[in-house]
Amino acid sequence: MTSVKAWPLLLLPFSLVSMGKAECPFPVLNGKIVLSSESILKNSFPDNSEAFVECAKGFERDEGPTSITCVNGVWSPVKLTCKKMDCRQPELSPHMTYFIPDGTFFGAYIQPICETGYDLEGSSHRQCLVSGWSGSAECILTVCEYPDPIEHGKRVAPSEPVFNDVITYSCDDNYILVGNSSITCGEYGVYSSPPPECIVIITPTKASTTTNKATTDMTTASTRSHRGLVKKLTIGLSALLSIAIALFCFFGCRNLKRKGSYNTGEELRAKEELLLNQSV
Repeated sequence: MTSVKAWPLLLLPFSLVSMGKAECPFPVLNGKIVLSSESILKNSFPDNSEAFVECAKGFERDEGPTSITCVNGVWSPVKLTCKKMDCRQPELSPHMTYFIPDGTFFGAYIQPICETGYDLEGSSHRQCLVSGWSGSAECILTVCEYPDPIEHGKRVAPSEPVFNDVITYSCDDNYILVGNSSITCGEYGVYSSPPPECIVIITPTKASTTTNKATTDMTTASTRSHRGLVKKLTIGLSALLSIAIALFCFFGCRNLKRKGSYNTGEELRAKEELLLNQSV
């Protein structure tokens, strides 16, 4: 009986030792640092065990160890420090620059910009991700559509007009060019002006010349006839005016002569003779 009672006393030291070695709870970390995939699968963390930590996605190790230790149920301090991942400026493609308003760290956006006369192909914006810059972009030389041919004319142009290429035009014989004789491929794939036109030159024909001559002769004859009529009317009016003046003079002089017969003094002489006879 005595030996049976002694067993609990013998096991007491072992139970006290086991009670001093408490397990650590599941580690709680900040957003920049997380448990490694190996440690996150563990169900328990006994005393003196280690847990491995690493930087979260979008961050990279700056300095410090990558493990923590469970000591008497408490985790040792996390000394690992992490910083935001820097994608850095991407390699420039020919004829391209980047607009970088918010830096090149994780999560930032940048915008590729092409030189004048080049078109952007690919992503209009790129983002810094864990794998690096998203998407891709390049600048392609602007191409203009080949213009339609013009009637009664010719054009001189490259096989595929691109930015700043010039197309020249000329017209066939007996045609005149209306518009610009050359057009230029612009930066947006639009020409500087529409293609010109070739308009036929109108020259006077023999029939039209004869008709014009006959018309001119008729006009001249009409003018001469009109002038002759005016001349005849002028002569007639002059003659009538002369006759009128002659008649006026004739009748006017006659009246004057009649009036003058009463003023000859005959009546005065008769009166004087009468008075003379009376005095005798």
